[in-house]
Amino acid sequence: MSGLGPRSETILHAIVSEYISSGEPVGSRTVSKKFSVGLSAATIRIIMGDLTDMGFIEQPHVSAGRVPTDLGYRVYVDRLIATQKLDSDHEASIESSIKTAGLDVRDVLRHSSIVLAELSRQAGVSICSPVDEQTFKTIEFIKISSDRILVVLVSTTGLVQNKVIYDEDNVNQETLEIYGRQLNEMLKDLDLRQARERIERELCLEKTRFDVMLAKTLRLGHIILSDNWSAEVFVEGQTNIVDDPEFSQIENLKAVLVTFEHKSALLKILDKTLNARGVQIFIGSEHGLDQIRSCSIIAYPLRADRQVLGCIGVVGSKRMNYSKVVPIVDATASAITKVFKRLLERDS
Repeated sequence: MSGLGPRSETILHAIVSEYISSGEPVGSRTVSKKFSVGLSAATIRIIMGDLTDMGFIEQPHVSAGRVPTDLGYRVYVDRLIATQKLDSDHEASIESSIKTAGLDVRDVLRHSSIVLAELSRQAGVSICSPVDEQTFKTIEFIKISSDRILVVLVSTTGLVQNKVIYDEDNVNQETLEIYGRQLNEMLKDLDLRQARERIERELCLEKTRFDVMLAKTLRLGHIILSDNWSAEVFVEGQTNIVDDPEFSQIENLKAVLVTFEHKSALLKILDKTLNARGVQIFIGSEHGLDQIRSCSIIAYPLRADRQVLGCIGVVGSKRMNYSKVVPIVDATASAITKVFKRLLERDS
């Protein structure tokens, strides 16, 4: 609960709405002229003073109007606005666009970042769920040189991971295919964490010591699954946010662009949302990334057939139009989920 009365909520709504629209500090005269609040200018000034004392708005300069704090934005998002679903034409347009990405998980997620960036005019982001949580489908070994093997790991969602490993035994392609068939049979329908545990158990069994082919198969599987299969973060539309007043200072702009470039910090935040339900909104300091505390993150976890498949979202100014952007993220998540469900049904 915000602890605010109806009049205070009305004034807070007016201030945040106007600041999102104009990017300029909002004074009592602006509230009185632009919004039908039914209060005198003097009463508005008193309420604005109270809102400042309670930490919902602040005054950037002595002679300036007020701007929302993170707490003010939070009350605005949680209590003072009502997001609406996009109309059917816009939803159909998003779904059609997502479908053009094909059936490769990476392509779908990468394309979703482009869609989100274009529609929200912020930065669109997406990640795959951790590889350990992907359900194993097939593994393939391809001899690419005398001492190198290309490993191709495919999940049931269509996520393809490639890795080159060192081959100290100079194994030929025919033998590698046998290893692949054995691992595919043994690890079918397990997620990668379960597959790793299964291989570790099998390596401890006495029979493995007497079956040379099985032992080599398990050792190869252990090498592959013990490695870190890095998650990917896709970011599009980084330049969409540079025109916002919050980034007029070069230090703020540089910090945001560096975060987009390195991506690891974004991965940590988006990774936290994978087990959440529905849209997650982190405003300013709430996401814990000091370097982009002038930004908000709107994220949505992707699920199909009880599997967590990834996360999409938007990163942009705290002044973003939440009532517009949240439905865009929601509709895009819905379109991606339909694609992922078709992938799972096709492979079941």
